Amino acid sequence: MALSLLQNDVPVRIIEKDKAHHTGQRGAAIMPRTIELYNFLGVLPDIYKHSSPSIPMQSFEMPGGKVPLKQWRMSPVLEPTPANPWPNSTMLGQDTAERLLREHIRAFGCEVELGSQLVSLVQTEEYVEATLTKFVDGREVTETTQFKWLIGADGGRSTVRKQLGLSFLGESRKERHIIADVHVTGLDMHNLHLFGGGESGTVLIWPNERKDGDLMTVYATGPDADYDAMAKDYSVFKAYVEKKLGRPDIALGDSTWLTDYHPNIRMVDTFQQGRVFLAGDAAHVHSLTGGQGMNTSVQDSFNLGWKLALVERHLASPTLLASYTEERLPVVAEVLNITTDLFNKYVSATRERGGWVRGGKLKQLYVNYRWSSIIVDGRASAVADLVKNPYGNVMDANGGGELELLRAGDRAPDAPDLLLDNERTSLFKIFSPSWHTVLMFSSFPVSKMQSSLDKYMNRGLLRAYVVSRQAVQGDEGNQVQEIHGKLLVDTKGYAHKHYGVGPDTPTVVIVRPDGVVGAIALDDNDVVKYFSGVFAG
Repeated sequence: MALSLLQNDVPVRIIEKDKAHHTGQRGAAIMPRTIELYNFLGVLPDIYKHSSPSIPMQSFEMPGGKVPLKQWRMSPVLEPTPANPWPNSTMLGQDTAERLLREHIRAFGCEVELGSQLVSLVQTEEYVEATLTKFVDGREVTETTQFKWLIGADGGRSTVRKQLGLSFLGESRKERHIIADVHVTGLDMHNLHLFGGGESGTVLIWPNERKDGDLMTVYATGPDADYDAMAKDYSVFKAYVEKKLGRPDIALGDSTWLTDYHPNIRMVDTFQQGRVFLAGDAAHVHSLTGGQGMNTSVQDSFNLGWKLALVERHLASPTLLASYTEERLPVVAEVLNITTDLFNKYVSATRERGGWVRGGKLKQLYVNYRWSSIIVDGRASAVADLVKNPYGNVMDANGGGELELLRAGDRAPDAPDLLLDNERTSLFKIFSPSWHTVLMFSSFPVSKMQSSLDKYMNRGLLRAYVVSRQAVQGDEGNQVQEIHGKLLVDTKGYAHKHYGVGPDTPTVVIVRPDGVVGAIALDDNDVVKYFSGVFAG
């Protein structure tokens, strides 16, 4: 959220009540859609530098099992495609991911203020007045400051949510688990190791993404576990795990982090109240099964960030912000359904394998906002095309296969092998969280767009491209210059194919700063309708 706003020239202040940055892997799976968003933010090279690819899982009897009973992948490894260059998840501990993001916001002169806590907030029509406590020179001081906007990304026990008085409906599950980062010897670093299952309990051990050392995450649950004692004393947890494993060759060393995990499945009924917003765990919590938590939080932030930036810069009406709840609420509700189903399979007496298999939906590439009131789709000829299906239609069980016909509200696919000023590029190198991208396929009468585009291009709100199967000359070339756009030569036809555009179908596709198709226009009226629904003036 902060990085997206900073990249849009919106200053932010970040407070953290803890006196030190978080440790522990926590949510380690980065799904393909989040990878794409990190690419747009410019942090992906650092993410890949520190992350590790997903690895197989192997199961053992417990206690004493040394020979794997079976081996499988929770999600099969897929080959990249022209539409989807990053089809597989990668593993990176949340503590490391947060550190990398802090390094990027530091480049904008922004630092996380540790030991600063929100105590209360009061809203008016013009601002939010926040009362904070923080430590200065070893003593606690109180600060009252006014902000234009306040975003609560302060976790499941969110002070912001409680200050707003928002409901947080759902359930607290009876199951408990202890999770710790531990130096482990006796296990390889190339597999997830699953011991036991069913009524006897479960121990799951998986390697940290760090390229050296023996740090692994150890997860344990069982009917004979003394969770209170294990949560307070690592030595109790260590003894319990080693006894359950019954493997003297596996040794647990020192621990760097431990938590008592008690699943809650809850969500708010609105992500906004006045000038205050909720994002991430402050708005929704759910089971860790499926690896959706951190990824869903990133998508919350990316959805809100560009909208808030436009409003703060007086380039959009504050009414645009209502689309944050409108778009994200159905998606989050489906997240809770999917992860709860996986969790129920995992805790079933037979430990259904479905609890350890990750279907294609969890990659989040098909998450969409087709129903959104700010979406314009000239190809949606029937109400059925806009029925809410937040996680989309996955073309095969693993998230591969060809996409169905693209609709406004869908993730904008990539298209490589484009020529821009005689240099090879792709759409994912062109999309940005700082502007809309307008793709005018060459059969569209470009000249009709000139006045509409000039109005917004002069304010830095968009970049325009004419997409053609071949280089254009003469009148067509002059039209490209007239709209102050650039020519993209679609040398292999991927852009036309992925966006469902035929050679004789005039089409304009507008891609939002969050990489979502905002509009598919078949005439200039659709283009004007989209722009007028998003931008001010």
